[in-house]
Amino acid sequence: MAAAASISVVIPAYNREATIETAILSVLGQTVPPLEVIVVDDGSADATAARVEAMADPRVRLVRQPNGGISAARNSGIREARGDWVAFQDSDDEWLPRKLERQLATLAAATDDPVALYCGLLITGTPDDPAAGPGGRLKIAYHPDPAVRAVSGHILPTLMATNPISTQTLIARRSILHEVGLFDTGLKSLVDWDIAIRLAARGAIAFTDEPLVIQRFTANSITRDRAKRIDSWIAVLEKHRPLFQAHPQALLTHLHRIAGNLRQMGQHRRAAPYFREAVALDPFGPRTRLLSLLNALGIQR
Repeated sequence: MAAAASISVVIPAYNREATIETAILSVLGQTVPPLEVIVVDDGSADATAARVEAMADPRVRLVRQPNGGISAARNSGIREARGDWVAFQDSDDEWLPRKLERQLATLAAATDDPVALYCGLLITGTPDDPAAGPGGRLKIAYHPDPAVRAVSGHILPTLMATNPISTQTLIARRSILHEVGLFDTGLKSLVDWDIAIRLAARGAIAFTDEPLVIQRFTANSITRDRAKRIDSWIAVLEKHRPLFQAHPQALLTHLHRIAGNLRQMGQHRRAAPYFREAVALDPFGPRTRLLSLLNALGIQR
């Protein structure tokens, strides 16, 4: 990956006329520029496509398709890509100017032939975001959390418990993306976690521990939709169950996560089988037994 011309950047977009230019310009303004920027307009009803077409840069290509969701849009971009590597940007986020340069340096120093690489990002909440700070002040967090230690190399054990990889930080070998089956269009959220698990199962993943992407959350972000997130936790568990079973502590954490959130939403009967599985896995665990008792009390009501 020594030549920058081997990088294709895919940006899915749906009704992002207000932010798409900033997202694209942050890619075109890289100190090490990519081969191409493929913007997939996913059936927008606003002027997103027109804004892209108005950008006078031969590296920018617009692909139009009927609305199929963000994963279908990313997959269309991957199929159109000509580079050996594919990087991903979101239509409302921003790359800092040295992102590709710093990630390329990390890759050049790697000795384990990575199948993919990623970097840190700053997560910001806007004033209308419930995650914003007191009084509507901007709140900033770094991802992945510094408490997560094993973030580079063969990180499948880490990924079974938590996901340090956000898609707009990811660069992956195009051939490997095709081999693992591209993005899962059936998942409502957590598509970044799912693709990261499948990539990590194929080889090492390099990490640049620098905040090189700015991710902006708004109140209607899909990541904030709790019901969709729980459904996706369940889908990821079932899709990768053999891997979870090979990492029992991660499986237990995931079962607690699913069951606890279902209980908090009042869906006690739906939570029950996940609590039962947690009890079978950790019969004397105090947290498992307490949560199971609270859930049982909720069912009895």
